[in-house]
Amino acid sequence: MPRILIVIPAWNEARIIARSVVSVRDAAKRYLPDDIVMIEVSDNASTDGTGEIAASAGASVFHLAERGKGIAIRCSWERHFEDADILVFTDADLAADLSVLPALIAPLRSHVADIVCGSRFIAGAIHERRPSREIASHVYRLLQRALLHLPVHDAQCGLKAISIGAARQILPLCRERQWLFDTEFLALATMKEMKIFEIPVQWVEHRDPGRRSALHLFRDGWGFLLGLVKIKIRLLAQ
Repeated sequence: MPRILIVIPAWNEARIIARSVVSVRDAAKRYLPDDIVMIEVSDNASTDGTGEIAASAGASVFHLAERGKGIAIRCSWERHFEDADILVFTDADLAADLSVLPALIAPLRSHVADIVCGSRFIAGAIHERRPSREIASHVYRLLQRALLHLPVHDAQCGLKAISIGAARQILPLCRERQWLFDTEFLALATMKEMKIFEIPVQWVEHRDPGRRSALHLFRDGWGFLLGLVKIKIRLLAQ
């Protein structure tokens, strides 16, 4: 049976992290009952006690001094190169319903895929988002496809899994430390002709009024475009 690591990157998620840890643990028991599943919160420079709360909820906690979703996922995954066979991450708000865990893991378990991505934009997916985020997401998707030619419909969905073999090849090449990490590792996988699958997810955007997203759509728009250009330049230099 494969050893599966599920990482939850978290920055100042004290309001929700205990509930998220419990939900992931319950989902693992329900949907992956015959597998060895480890749950780790990758706490990247939180100042609100996120790590301590996650630990009290029963998760392993990895503390980073630097803030960044990308580096949180990458460093946590790399820590487990020797004791995991499949690496997963899910966003802390669990917007993607975890009932898809068996479908996420199955292509990796059977070695027919190297990476499996949740997608909000393929047949069978259900998603609820604010109109502003829906528009921004479509723009981002167009830019990613135009610049990087990614073979997926949704590079930014916060639920992905990768085989340990693919991770060992790709992660040492990743330079993105923030929220374009997903895009970069998919671009690297595409360049290396790895097999990437997408599965539909049920996605409900988090609407807790006391929790703010670290991503500001329009303020960060230029940063997104510049980040894509930098990834493209790095790929050309490979």
